[in-house]
Amino acid sequence: MAGSWRGKLAAKKGFSLMELLVVLGIFSTVVASATDIFLMASRAQRKIFALERTQADARFTMEAMAREVRTGSIDYVYYGEGMPASGAVEELALVDSAGKRIRFHKSADAGDCADASSAPCLMVTIEGGGTAPITPKGVKVFSAVFYVSPNSDPGFFDEATASYPVNLQPRVTIVLVMESAAQDPRERSIVQLQTTVTNRGYKR
Repeated sequence: MAGSWRGKLAAKKGFSLMELLVVLGIFSTVVASATDIFLMASRAQRKIFALERTQADARFTMEAMAREVRTGSIDYVYYGEGMPASGAVEELALVDSAGKRIRFHKSADAGDCADASSAPCLMVTIEGGGTAPITPKGVKVFSAVFYVSPNSDPGFFDEATASYPVNLQPRVTIVLVMESAAQDPRERSIVQLQTTVTNRGYKR
């Protein structure tokens, strides 16, 4: 009787150390792969979210400037003789419908922006109203270039020739490049927008 029990116990063998190590290695590889896939998916989701937010912020900023161009007028007096032949300037100087001067310009000073991570940002300076950022927290402005056309005032009447030297309706092409201010460089997104706005209040 005792011999039969010993025979049964001998027949029931467990896993060897080598088998346990192989199983443990396979399990670790599967877990590591699943973790990497999860982290990659999570990072991609955050990047998409940052891209969508940056696009929304860029569109809002672009529309704020475009609205002022449509309803106001280009401040040619501010530019004076400093307007380049290409019309490309880094400051957009306008006069709004109420007659106040407005300037849109980029600032690299963290104290001007929403926070240090949002510098450089795009600022607006309103005559009698001070200066404030128009780009929100969480985005940076890489580049803001304004192409003013024509590069001289079409409302200027030359009495010597009894004519207007320029016969073009004023318009501004705005080129804006913005980046999400994510801490991880792999999660940052860059958005570039461009639009051309015509001044509706052009009169002679």
